[in-house]
Amino acid sequence: MNLTFLIPVKIESEDRVRNLTTVLTYMLNKFDAKILVQEHDKVQRFNDLVLPNIPKSDNIEYTFDLQTNNYFHKTKILNDLLLKSDTEVVCNYDTDVLLPEKTYTEAYQLIESKQYDVVYPYGCGIYQKAITYTQETFEKFLNSDLNVQNLDKHARIHNSTVGWCQFVRRENYIKSFMMNENFHAWGPEDSEFYYRLSVMGNRIARINDFVYHLEHSRSNDSWFSNPLWRENTQLWHWIQSQSGENFLNYYQNQDYYKRRLKDVRS
Repeated sequence: MNLTFLIPVKIESEDRVRNLTTVLTYMLNKFDAKILVQEHDKVQRFNDLVLPNIPKSDNIEYTFDLQTNNYFHKTKILNDLLLKSDTEVVCNYDTDVLLPEKTYTEAYQLIESKQYDVVYPYGCGIYQKAITYTQETFEKFLNSDLNVQNLDKHARIHNSTVGWCQFVRRENYIKSFMMNENFHAWGPEDSEFYYRLSVMGNRIARINDFVYHLEHSRSNDSWFSNPLWRENTQLWHWIQSQSGENFLNYYQNQDYYKRRLKDVRS
C-alpha cells in the first residue's frame, strides 16, 4: 500500500499503553503500510512500554519530540509526521481507534483510484462502538485473530462525527494548509480540518461503518478541561465567519505554513 499512518503519541496512562500496543499490533499484522509514530512528552516511554510488545517490522519509524510547553500539540506533531511521509496517501490516526479490516482497504482504494481526495472511514451519526477495554480484554484480543468484531460484546453505541482518523491524499493535505498549528491541545481542530478540506474543494467520502474507540482515561490534553479550550473555540468560530478571500489570506500568511512549505518533500 502506498500509505502512511501518522500517529501522534503521549503515553500518560496504562490504558494508553494497552491501546497503542493494540493499534500498532493490529496494523503491523494486517497491512503492508508505513507507520510513523512521534511521541511528544517530557519523558520518553514508548521504547520501554510499547515497543517490546509489538511485532518487529521495518514498516514502523519512531521519533521522540521533547515537550517544551504545557500541552500536547497534536496539530504540530501531525505536520511533523506529514512532512516525513513520502506516500501518496496518509492517514491521521489516533492511538485509541480500530476499524474493520476491510474499511482501511476501501478508504485507501477510494483515494488511490482517484475517486476522492479524503475519506472519513466511519459514518456520521450513531457509528461509534465505545469499547470498555480492560487488561483482560486486551490480552484476549491480542491472542486472537485480531477481528474487531470480537470486541462487540464490550461495546456501547455512541455518536461519531469527524475525529479519530482521516485518510487524505498527501498532495491535497499540503495544498489545503496542513493542520492548523494555532489549535493547542485538545479542541475543535478536527472539525476545523473537515471544514477547511471542504472549503478547499477536496472530494470527501464517508464509509458508513463503525469506528471502534478503545476507551481511556482523560487528561487536559484530551478533554474540555484543556485550559486553552476557550481560545481554540474562539479561533474555530472566527474561521467559520470569514469570507472565502479572508479565509485564504489567513491561511496563506500563517507562519507555520510558510515555514513548513520549505520542508515539503516532492
